[in-house]
Amino acid sequence: MKSVSVIFYDGVLSKPHQAELMALDQYSVLVKYHDHGMKNQKLQTAQMILIGALGKKYPVIELDHDARIEFLNNEIPEWLELGHKNFQQKIWKLEKTPSLIIFSMVFVIALGFAVLKWGIPMAAKIVADELPENTLQKLGNQAQEYVMDWTKPTQLAKGQQAQIQSEYLSKIAQGHPAKIIFRNGERLGANALALPNNTIVVTDELVELAHSDQEILAVLAHEQGHLIQRHSLQQALSSLGFSILYIAMTGDSSDLLSSIPVAVLGANYSRKFEQEADLYALNLMYKQNIEVAHFANFLQRLNEASINTEKDQQQHEKQTDRKNSINLDIWEVLSSHPATAERIQMVRDFELKHSQSNIQQPSK
Repeated sequence: MKSVSVIFYDGVLSKPHQAELMALDQYSVLVKYHDHGMKNQKLQTAQMILIGALGKKYPVIELDHDARIEFLNNEIPEWLELGHKNFQQKIWKLEKTPSLIIFSMVFVIALGFAVLKWGIPMAAKIVADELPENTLQKLGNQAQEYVMDWTKPTQLAKGQQAQIQSEYLSKIAQGHPAKIIFRNGERLGANALALPNNTIVVTDELVELAHSDQEILAVLAHEQGHLIQRHSLQQALSSLGFSILYIAMTGDSSDLLSSIPVAVLGANYSRKFEQEADLYALNLMYKQNIEVAHFANFLQRLNEASINTEKDQQQHEKQTDRKNSINLDIWEVLSSHPATAERIQMVRDFELKHSQSNIQQPSK
């Protein structure tokens, strides 16, 4: 009779028994062990659940009456007919294969990279697009409260505000008008923020930095692009990507909605979102016969102003104590959109492309 030595737990006591596992027929086995005399137990293979070898752990058979059979090596007898036996054996052998270990590590790293680079942003876009308007309004209102606390009432004349709003409605809104709020930005400086509650906050410093109404309209068109495509919400959700994964595993979303408003303000737009908003603004300006050069000129001036502001902040940090430096970090969260050379060049290229296109069109 075919047999193999095993460790057997009878399911009554936690005491291990040295035992012999013997084949009776295709559907049953016999376990013989000493416990105040020789004992035999007949077991049905249909009642057995095989737990394959893993690392240095040998295979184990769990039984439905809490009994347990532990093998003394990694080899499961061929005569023992168990479900998934061959599959479990293959897994253990593959686990011991160095090339597979290396491949698994590379795969896990690649998968993690893919989730961070594409998975979370894609999930953020889907969630942002599907959020209902009342949720957007609530999140945007909370973010707006932070901005109101961190800024002061505007010093712009009522007539100047009305003029900017009028031109925005006639040339930029395109049937989707946002609420324009003017604020004195203080250390926020020349800036504009698109909030999920369909609000654009414009600082006095930005208006003062502009040399023409067309430059202000270019900025508003850029922010309108962020609003239309819900970039601020997407970026916030992406920055909270690990939280989203945690929520997916635990189901606890109690803290997510409360953290999104701060993330909306704190997450700098990705290069992709900035390019999309820039392209939206450029196409809209071209459609409204506003020279896109105004956008490039303002980006250049804004970049220079941002550099000077950063230098001032660094100097301010050196002259203040740690407490004030921590408070300053709050303002660094609301950093201005980076007016990089790449974005300015994009505007110049757009201007050149469409100017050449106009020249090539036959006169009517």
